[in-house]
Amino acid sequence: MKLPFSKIISPFLKPYLGNTRMFCQHPTFGISVFYTYFYGTLGFFINANHLRKHLGETPLTTDEQDGNFMLIHDLKIIATSMGLFQYACLVVGCLTENPALFLPHLAGQLFIVFVKTLNVLLLLAHVNLKSMGKLKHKVPAIMLMTFNWCQEFCVFRQYLCVCDL
Repeated sequence: MKLPFSKIISPFLKPYLGNTRMFCQHPTFGISVFYTYFYGTLGFFINANHLRKHLGETPLTTDEQDGNFMLIHDLKIIATSMGLFQYACLVVGCLTENPALFLPHLAGQLFIVFVKTLNVLLLLAHVNLKSMGKLKHKVPAIMLMTFNWCQEFCVFRQYLCVCDL
């Protein structure tokens, strides 16, 4: 079975298949499949709980803040639904060993890591005590997200067949 967008993905992955194999054979990534199952299932249930919570929200007041509340409420529901879809694809991709189902989550997480890294770089431009306090929380989160992405990529790489590219 061909990956979706194989003509786009193939030039990026095919030349580096040997390097990615060596990277994924590191002992840190020895339990990637189990870790991805756990990470995907946990993310799915957390997003399902958040979606259930956000669907029952109602505004406490009825003034001009109502419009802002509804906009924020709708954006939370959209973001949580997208996260639920990504984690569902990740879990089903693990269960069926289908690398194409990893693509929505890999792309979404890579985008989030990029945006958060850019945010940290912008905070570094204005180095002061307040921005250093913010970095204390952002840098470990970015490192954890990058570690999760690498674990997931190694499972994707394991399920990937050369014929998929």
